[in-house]
Amino acid sequence: MKKIALVKWSIDRTDGGLKVATSLANELSEMYEVHLLSMISTETNFFPVKDSVKYRNLSPKKISMSKNFLSAVKLLRSYLTKQGIDIVFGIGMSMNSVGVASTLGLKTKFISCDHTNSIVDIDTKVKKVQRYVGAKFADKIITLTQEDRRNYIKKYGIFEEKIDYIYNWKEDCLSNVAYNDESVKIVTVGRFDYQKGYDYLVQVAKKVLNEKSNWTWEIYGSGSQDEVDKIRNLINENDLQDKLVIKGLEKNQDLIYGDKGIYVMTSRYEGLPLVLLEAQQYNLPIVSFSCPTGPNEIVEEGVNGYLVECYDTDKLSEKLLELMEDEVLRQSFSEHAKDNMDKFNKDKILKQWLELIETI
Repeated sequence: MKKIALVKWSIDRTDGGLKVATSLANELSEMYEVHLLSMISTETNFFPVKDSVKYRNLSPKKISMSKNFLSAVKLLRSYLTKQGIDIVFGIGMSMNSVGVASTLGLKTKFISCDHTNSIVDIDTKVKKVQRYVGAKFADKIITLTQEDRRNYIKKYGIFEEKIDYIYNWKEDCLSNVAYNDESVKIVTVGRFDYQKGYDYLVQVAKKVLNEKSNWTWEIYGSGSQDEVDKIRNLINENDLQDKLVIKGLEKNQDLIYGDKGIYVMTSRYEGLPLVLLEAQQYNLPIVSFSCPTGPNEIVEEGVNGYLVECYDTDKLSEKLLELMEDEVLRQSFSEHAKDNMDKFNKDKILKQWLELIETI
């Protein structure tokens, strides 16, 4: 039986990468010995982990990668050697340099899993170096979209056989809650971070909620207190505190999506946003920026949602208002929400992961 480790630098945030890693670990543990590792976390995983998964926080305290790089490499290498790990999946770019160095000279294979994309050039210098290290020195690279795979090959000059793309999967059935086309609630889910474009969201909310005073908008997610306070201050400055509400973390997805009428995403960039897949599971019409990457591969323009050029808040507001004003259109989009379900089929995508593990 092969031994697999999925390693993330930190699990202190409820981000999509962690959710995907946890779901993948749970599924792979039915066939392999699976270790789900965090390098520096001091908290438990927000998402449920099966008993068959060996879950570990390698460091009892938070450490800086730049100041403690060698210590982190020693920590991970020791664990991999002691446990006889065959394959390491580095979840996110922050694991590339530590993952590559920790497996140097070992038979252990290192696979870099990019959970954002290589297209948007707004990363810090450190992240750019991390992505380069993964591109050049990982045994295999996995992106979330075909678009990003093509960009990696062109940008880093790597061979096509070194890189594959594997979609995030949709769970078979999240809920039996029926779509309510009379709902006057909008929802957005995601951590409070610059990437998520909540500053754009407030601009849009001001335009649409002032015009449609019977509608409300809920944001679910966590993040640093500074980021939360920044957005809360913007909400208050625009006198939206009674209509645009920060709800925080919530595990019950029926409460998040079940009574909503529209899902909106204002991200600057993504990998393959799980929240859009979840919204479609609840048959929600979607209005989103067509940011790189993911929305264009999930939302069918004019069929189950609207895609708006980044970062045109006026156009997004216009399309959102169009949906808010038209109950029949919302119902039509809802009926087509699952049209593209097949390419995100869980069994099909899990098969890709198993083929990767058996052939690397």
